[in-house]
Amino acid sequence: MLRHLTALTVVLLPLAACAGSPAVAAPAVAKDRAAQLLAHYQSVNNRANGSSDDRLLATVETGAQLDMDRAEYRRRAAAKEKYAPFVYSAPAYYIPRETGFPKWFAVVATAGRTRHALVFTQERPGGPWLLTADPFPAETITGVALDKDGYATAVAPDDGKTAPAPGKIAAVHAATLTRGTSGMAPGPYTNQAHDALVKAEAALKRRGVTLTSDFRPDRQQAFALRTTDGGALVWYVVRQSESYDLAKPGLIGNGGDLAGLINGKVRRHLDTTALTQYLAVVPPQGAAKVVGSYRKAIQATAS
Repeated sequence: MLRHLTALTVVLLPLAACAGSPAVAAPAVAKDRAAQLLAHYQSVNNRANGSSDDRLLATVETGAQLDMDRAEYRRRAAAKEKYAPFVYSAPAYYIPRETGFPKWFAVVATAGRTRHALVFTQERPGGPWLLTADPFPAETITGVALDKDGYATAVAPDDGKTAPAPGKIAAVHAATLTRGTSGMAPGPYTNQAHDALVKAEAALKRRGVTLTSDFRPDRQQAFALRTTDGGALVWYVVRQSESYDLAKPGLIGNGGDLAGLINGKVRRHLDTTALTQYLAVVPPQGAAKVVGSYRKAIQATAS
């Protein structure tokens, strides 16, 4: 968990309460173990962040989260920023019952004034639990459905009770950002983001810079929990590719989110890749509403 702010041992429960009852899957992780895992992540991540230790970071993070935070190390080093340790407070654990792998659970917590919606995953039996996603919710997370024992329900990527299904929401969102198509509820992360990009392209064009952007679902799988209305709370990742063509050198700098990713000056061309983690509420009917995000440029090539 490292941010530049601009803009959970498995406890096996009885599988059946009585003869003839359907099998009940065990929770992905015990509640007290989930708390231990969060504390372990906080401790190791603070140590890794303090020294920008990529290898140590990889012992507690994976996937898009690891790629993004490694890029943040490079940005922070280029900006010569000091690191301030963080502490999670008021954590709420959402642990689904699961039979296969990857196993996962979510934690909603705060660190300072920032809300977090963390997802930890375990890819294989006995494997490490790693932070896989951590978008920033813009509002308090409520409405996750819990059973009588306080456990959540995971929603399959191809679940038919929501439209779009959790596994397809990234594609719908990417189409909205790329072409302005409908399918997502209006707001700052969807149609307003597309409109702002169109304006930015026009403004750059007037300065002699041609910008083309493309958004696609990232390869990282979506994670979803059932909500009390029958919908789902979904974590997913969208990959953004940008290409800049310059009429003359010096029209684009290498600072801001690109700091540390580019060696030298941008002369005639720049390609960048950014990842954005999203958190969305998908109702049984109606458009999905994005309620959180975390964006980071992870690659840049200049010529």
